[in-house]
Amino acid sequence: MFRVLRKAVIVISVLLLCLVSLFFVGVFWPQESVEPVKTDSPLALVNVSVIDLYAGEIRSNQTVLIDNKTIKFVGPADAIALPDEAIKVNARHQYVMPALWDMHTHIYKVTPLLDLPLYVAYGVTNVRDMTSCPKQGDPFAACPEDLKHWNQAAANDQLVGPRIQGISSWQLNGPGIHERIKDLPDFFGTSNAQQAREFARYYEGKVDALKVYDYIPRDAYFAVVDEAKKLGLDVVGHRPHAVSAIEAAQSQKSIEHARFILHESFPGSRELRESAEKGEWKEDRRRMLDEHDPYMASAIFKAMKDAGTWYVPTHLTRRVDAYGEEPIILDDPIIKYLHPLMKWQWLEDVNKVIDEDPSSEARQTYRDFYHKGLELTGNAHRAGVKVLVGTDYIVAGVTVHHEMEQLTLAGLTPLEALRAATILPAEYFGLQDEYGNVAQGMRADLILLRKNPLEDIRNSLSIESVIFNGNLYDRMRLDNIERLVESRANSWSIACKIVWEFIKNPVGY
Repeated sequence: MFRVLRKAVIVISVLLLCLVSLFFVGVFWPQESVEPVKTDSPLALVNVSVIDLYAGEIRSNQTVLIDNKTIKFVGPADAIALPDEAIKVNARHQYVMPALWDMHTHIYKVTPLLDLPLYVAYGVTNVRDMTSCPKQGDPFAACPEDLKHWNQAAANDQLVGPRIQGISSWQLNGPGIHERIKDLPDFFGTSNAQQAREFARYYEGKVDALKVYDYIPRDAYFAVVDEAKKLGLDVVGHRPHAVSAIEAAQSQKSIEHARFILHESFPGSRELRESAEKGEWKEDRRRMLDEHDPYMASAIFKAMKDAGTWYVPTHLTRRVDAYGEEPIILDDPIIKYLHPLMKWQWLEDVNKVIDEDPSSEARQTYRDFYHKGLELTGNAHRAGVKVLVGTDYIVAGVTVHHEMEQLTLAGLTPLEALRAATILPAEYFGLQDEYGNVAQGMRADLILLRKNPLEDIRNSLSIESVIFNGNLYDRMRLDNIERLVESRANSWSIACKIVWEFIKNPVGY
């Protein structure tokens, strides 16, 4: 008996040693990287059709000359003599348009290991990141220093990934964070005005904006809005449950997620806000739909228009709420880019919504809620609210195109949806002299398409080439990026690297 037990212990020990050894092999296994393209010679697109998103028209048989990361010329071929050393791309029957933005994304600590290059592969060259880490050493949320490092590397052609034009703080969400994350300063609880001001001062010089979330109390919210103004920081994010939509419109640079309009445009909205202050928040989505008051919604739209508040509806997120158990979500082809560890986390969120109430009535309510949100986005746009494309979704790059399609379902034209992903994001950051147009003097961030996206927004996915920072990523290189990201999603060594980050992590969740 003793010999058998001894052999079993030895076998188990050897197996554990092998597993540990294999794990560390995976941790330190060299990762195949995506090499940035560097186009050092001038680049000329000839015979191309230029999509002018300002005028909403197409100019055929144009030449676009790019040099030193900048568009040097746009016009008829006979109006310019191309340099002898120029690389000529015959773009006959192709369309060139400005590259895209994602105005609500989350670049995590592990994103560079996974799908960061997909942004460029799908023509998304600028993003606004919506949550940085609460403290150094976080294994999941990237810190401002990480984001700025990756941003600089992308701008200097050292990394295949987008520029990060906006970085937001960790979310101000009221009491409760200390139960989930250990050793944070007390003021991260933002349970009162003083703590909210300390939170704002903590992030001064580190981020561009302070992100507010659902459960920040009223007094803390208005304190952080005041402190942010003094510090030169924007306030962005959710419409906090205890704050009216009109108050948020007058206080925030942007409001995210279409659901806040339904929360705030039915007769029970005031009582709902008051319940949040008592810690008793509970949505009755069916009532919000059945008792929706279009006049209350119109008042919200007017407040947003008057204040110049930007609106980022992120309809893909509500689409998942509505159809999370169906093949349209679970068998979406883009899931191939998602690592199993990330997919597991995502499915946990999807199933949580379904498990709250899996009845057919509740699931239908979620679907109605999603479709009503689309309708309200169309109404907001027609009322003059500035709508931006932001995905808040699980896969980089490609979902920007899907969110543009959502905007057309909301009633925007393909041209308006494209503007929401190009011209308007540039205006949001005051960068309209650099981005959002195919014109002389603009940054050379462009997409070459085989089909006209003004006819059908889905044609924005007919990408032939992407030009990022003046560098040409042709179809072969884009295909290689997609294949590599898909390979990473199935990589055991990537899984080891992700787990190792959590093992090293000094931040306790």
